[in-house]
Amino acid sequence: MALITLSASLTAHAQSQSDYGGVGLMQMPTARMQPQGTLSLTYADNDAFRRMSVNLQVFPWLEATARYTDIRYEKYSLDPNFSSQSLKDKGVDVKLRLLQETQWRPEIALGWRDMGGTGLFAGEYLVASKQFALGDHNNWGHLDITGGIGWGYLAQRGNINNPLCHVADRFCQRTDTTKGTGGQFEIDDWFSGKTAVFIGLEYQTPHAPLSLQLEYDGNDYTNERFENPIDSTLTKPPVKADSPWNWGAKYAVRENLTLGLSYQRGNTLMFNISVKADLSHNPMPQQSPKPRAYHVPDDKHQQTIGTDKANELSLLSERLQNEVGVELNAVQQNQHRLTLFHNDHSDFRSHQERIERSTRILANIAPNEIKSYEWVSVNHGMAVRTDTVNADEFKATLLGERFNQPLSRTVKSHNSSDAIQQGEWLWRKQQAFPNWDLDVAPRLKQSIGSAEKLYFYQLSVNPALTFNLTPRWQFKSEWGINIVNNYDEFNYFVDAYESDLPRVRTEVRKYYDAQDIWVERLYSRYTAKLTQNWYGAAYAGYLERMFAGVGVSVLNRDFASDFAWGVDINRVQQRSPDSALGLADYRVWTGHITAYYQPSRFPNELFKLAVGRFLAGDEGAQLSYEHKFDSGTIVGAYAAVTNVSSQEYGEGSFTKGVYISIPFDLFSVKPSQSRAAVGWQPISRDGGQMLGRPVSLYGMTDSRNPFYNEQ
Repeated sequence: MALITLSASLTAHAQSQSDYGGVGLMQMPTARMQPQGTLSLTYADNDAFRRMSVNLQVFPWLEATARYTDIRYEKYSLDPNFSSQSLKDKGVDVKLRLLQETQWRPEIALGWRDMGGTGLFAGEYLVASKQFALGDHNNWGHLDITGGIGWGYLAQRGNINNPLCHVADRFCQRTDTTKGTGGQFEIDDWFSGKTAVFIGLEYQTPHAPLSLQLEYDGNDYTNERFENPIDSTLTKPPVKADSPWNWGAKYAVRENLTLGLSYQRGNTLMFNISVKADLSHNPMPQQSPKPRAYHVPDDKHQQTIGTDKANELSLLSERLQNEVGVELNAVQQNQHRLTLFHNDHSDFRSHQERIERSTRILANIAPNEIKSYEWVSVNHGMAVRTDTVNADEFKATLLGERFNQPLSRTVKSHNSSDAIQQGEWLWRKQQAFPNWDLDVAPRLKQSIGSAEKLYFYQLSVNPALTFNLTPRWQFKSEWGINIVNNYDEFNYFVDAYESDLPRVRTEVRKYYDAQDIWVERLYSRYTAKLTQNWYGAAYAGYLERMFAGVGVSVLNRDFASDFAWGVDINRVQQRSPDSALGLADYRVWTGHITAYYQPSRFPNELFKLAVGRFLAGDEGAQLSYEHKFDSGTIVGAYAAVTNVSSQEYGEGSFTKGVYISIPFDLFSVKPSQSRAAVGWQPISRDGGQMLGRPVSLYGMTDSRNPFYNEQ
C-alpha cells in the first residue's frame, strides 16, 4: 500500500491567501495560482499591521495584488493639522508562473512584492511547490511542500549568501531606499542584497474545509520602519521575532469564504478572512424568454401576410422589442431581400444571439419569396454593421434539415453603408423628433489612501435628461444630488506640494465639498458616419465635473479589423468649484492620437495607446490594457508618462490606475448590456490627466469587432 504518492493536481481548498493577499501560506508565498478569473478580497490583522488586499488571477500564469497596509505604531505625519491617522502604505505585487507542476516536477514561480509603492515591504522571490497525496486513495489528505529563496523584505534573516553576487557585483548590495517621490519600479534593487531561504508546508486534512500550515520565515523583522511612532515612549518598533516558525490553520466556511488563524514570530496572533468570486463565469442562471420556434406557414397564412404588410411589420416590431430588446426603426424590400434597420442595442450581450432570436421572429412573418434578411445595426444615426441571413438555409436549419448545422453558419456579417438601398419602404417607425429620455442612476465617487482618512466617499443620485433633436444630434443635462459623503472631514482643500503644473485635478476636493446639487454635465453632441470606415463626433458644453469646452473626434475603424485609430482635439476651460456654471481662468488645448489593437488571435485582449497633450499642458503617452473574462467582466490598467519629471509630478511619480467593469446580468437573472465600473488610482496628481470626453466613438462602434459585448 502506497502511503505517499506524487500528485500533480490540487484539492479544492489548497490555494489559500497569505496575509499579504496573494496565494501563499502566512507571511511566505507559494508557487500556487488560483483558477483564472478568481478575485479575492483579504483582510489580515494583528497588533502591528492590518492589511487589506485585492488579488486577481488575470491569467493562469499571472497573479496581481493591490494592498494597503496600516502600520499601527507609525503616524502618517507629525503635523496633527495635516493628518492624525496611522501610516497607510500602498503596494502592488505580481507573481509569474514559470513552470507548471507535473507528476515529477514542482510548480515554480517568480514574484515581486511592493514593486511599485514606497518600498517598505519590497522584496522578490523564486519559489517552488510540490504536492503529495497521503495514504491509500488519498484518504489521509494532501501535503503541499514549498521552498524558496527571497530578497529584500522577505530575506532580512539573511541565512544564505546571495548567489547572484557571482553574476555581478551590483547584486551584493541593496539600497532599500525609494527614488524620488515613490511609485517607481526600483529595478536596480531587484534580487540584490540580503538573501534568505524560506520553507513551508500546507496539510490539506481529510476533512476538506480544514488545512494546517507551517512555515520558516525568511524575515527576522530587525529592519522595520520606525520614524514617527504614535507612542512617544517607544524606542524601537513593536515588531520582533522570538521564533522563525509560523504556524496556523485555514478553514473554508464556504467555497468562497475562508477564515484563518495563526501564531507568528513566536509572539503574535494573526487573524485573516478571505472572500472569493469567480469572474470567469456568470453565477446567475439567465431567465430569458425561450427563442421563438419556427412554424411553416400554410398558403392561406402566407397570402394574409402579403396583403397586410404594415400590420405584420408592426407586430414584428412589437415582438422584437418585447422578446429581444431590439428597437426596429424601418423595413425596406428590394426584390427578394428584406432590409431591417434597428438600434444597435438589445437585452443580450451576445450579438449572435440577438440576430438569431430576431431572425426566428422574422422568419414566422416574412413571406417565402424573401430569400435574404439584412439586419443593419445603427447607433446614434451611424450604421455600424450588417448581418445578412440566408432565409432558406436558416429555416432549414431550424427544421433540422441541415444535420445539426449551427444557425451561425447561415449568417454573414459585413460592413454597412448609410446609403439608402434601392427598394420599397414597407414600414417606418413613427419617431417624432425632438423626443426626450429621463434616466436616474446612483453614483459613488471615492478616494482611497488620503492623508486624513483611508477612505473618502460621496454617494449621489444623478438624474440625466436627454433631448434627441435627431438620431444624431443630442442635448444632455446631468445633475448630481448629494445623498451622503464624508468629504467635510478634509483638513485641507489643496495639498502643499509645490509644482509648476496647473491644478487640473488636485483641487478635486473643492468640487466635492462646495455644492450639494451640481451640474455634472451639460452639453450638446453630434455624431455621423463620414465614409465607409470613418466616424466623427463634435461636442460642446460642460463636458465633465471639472472642465467645459468644445471638441471634435474622428475614428477610422475597418469592419472586423484588429486595428483602429482616432484623433480628438479639444479646447477646454476649467470650471469653478464655487458655482454651478461658473468658469475659472485656466484654458488649454488638449487632444490625442489613439491607436487600438484587439488581436484576433486573442480577442479578449484590448490595447490602447494615446499620444498627445494632457490637461496640464504636459505631453506624452498613456498606455491602457484591458482583459475580458468569459463572464464579460473586464479588468484594465493604465499608465501615463509625460515630459513632467517625477519630482515635478509629485508623490507617485506618474499617473497610473486599475479598474474593473462588471456586467449587470452577473447579479440578475435577466440578460442585460449595462455595466457598472469601479476604478482605483493610488495617487491623483496633475500630470498625465485626460479629459473626460462625453463620447467614445470606439465604444459606439463596438459592434464592428465586439469587445465590450460579445460576438
